[in-house]
Amino acid sequence: MEILPDPWIMFLQAVPFTLTLWMLHAVLYKPMVAYLEDRDEAIYGSRRDAEALQAKAASKLEEYEKALALARTEASSARAEARRAALDERDVKVKAAREAADKKINEAAAAISGEKELAAKELERLSASLADDITLSVLPSVAAEVRA
Repeated sequence: MEILPDPWIMFLQAVPFTLTLWMLHAVLYKPMVAYLEDRDEAIYGSRRDAEALQAKAASKLEEYEKALALARTEASSARAEARRAALDERDVKVKAAREAADKKINEAAAAISGEKELAAKELERLSASLADDITLSVLPSVAAEVRA
């Protein structure tokens, strides 16, 4: 019995083994590795794409929030300016109304003062006449002397 293997038998067994490995590599391993790499690329690529899209969405959201904050600031300042203008306009109208009211009050006070003087003169004339009538009716003898 020989302990050393025969090189020719080893070669004859190595050739079909090598051909089988090459065929398995070409037919099975290479497509399977390509499929697994494509699957990994699809999974991890999709994750990378999703992360990129989330980052892009976050940046857009930040831009929109900044634009919204700016728009709110502009709207607030426009509202404050409009309020200030309305208050100024109101002050002008109130001032004009007060001046008109003061003018009417002064005119009314002057008219009342004039009417008061006329009423006082008329009242004085009437009271003098009434006093004469009362005197004539109470003291008829004095009335005869007054008439004479």
